[in-house]
Amino acid sequence: MASVALADPSASGEGTGPGELGFLETPPFPDLPISEALRIRLGTLIAPDAPVGSGEVTLVRPELNLRATWPARDDLVLRLALRLAESDYTFHGDVWGSSLGAAPGPSVDPDALIGDLDLHSVRLALEGAYRLSNSTNWLAEGEQWAVIGSLYGGSRWEDRDFHHGLETGGALGVGYEIPKRLRVALGISLRTPIDNAGLSLGPLISLRWRPTDRFTLRTRDLGLQAEYALTPAFGVLIAGFRSSDTHRLDQRDPLRDLTFRDRQVRLASGFDWTLANWLHLELEGGAIVDRHLRIKDEDLGTLLSRHGDPSGYCEVRLEFRL
Repeated sequence: MASVALADPSASGEGTGPGELGFLETPPFPDLPISEALRIRLGTLIAPDAPVGSGEVTLVRPELNLRATWPARDDLVLRLALRLAESDYTFHGDVWGSSLGAAPGPSVDPDALIGDLDLHSVRLALEGAYRLSNSTNWLAEGEQWAVIGSLYGGSRWEDRDFHHGLETGGALGVGYEIPKRLRVALGISLRTPIDNAGLSLGPLISLRWRPTDRFTLRTRDLGLQAEYALTPAFGVLIAGFRSSDTHRLDQRDPLRDLTFRDRQVRLASGFDWTLANWLHLELEGGAIVDRHLRIKDEDLGTLLSRHGDPSGYCEVRLEFRL
């Protein structure tokens, strides 16, 4: 596949004038000798005053992602990934309505019973890729095939009940790569969902396609993200995807086995600015075009369910590469 190099204004004789992207052509900070074996990403998502029911919901979610990659052998790569997140939900007005579904006992106000939510999430994963061959050339010259797998454990809980939200899972699949252009992974995933006592089996699908040096298309949650490099240091993105966050809640008498789920469909745009080879800044904003909040009891089923109106959000991410 032919490579399309990034344009160099100085080589074409067309300089950047006032109001163009001259200050974004190169990273503003000096580069450092790095291996990119360790990546640390700090981010915060803010979704304020989203209309739900007859009230509003504000979500603030700071998180930390750490990823360490180790080439154990020429044909084996291992990776350790850690994610920590705090999800703070503030509810205003009558979000949940006046009844608590099929809950037993005397009638209570759902908004008073549920209250604001301070939710926590931790996940540690071990991932690996074992290269099967790099000399088949069935579909493209230089292609590589690999077996990929992962195991993870973690918890999604409220306040102090860490063990109540424990979850585990894993995935196994086949990976295909054309270096610098295409990376695809297909397989199956198995997990223990915290809102269900059984096991959940699902597909594993991952894509990163880079047909030119400027354009990249990749999967993101249940959706896609497209990226375009305006300069070697600055790029823009658009995305459309669905995300789902589920946490185990503390017991609220007479209810004991409760889970809270926030499912969102987002449309987004943003930019990625390479401040140095070791520092990247990403800013994203957009709309939550569809949102569904749910409170579920393991024995009684869904107790509360609300769909939100479209609302805005923004997210900032800072990534260090070492």
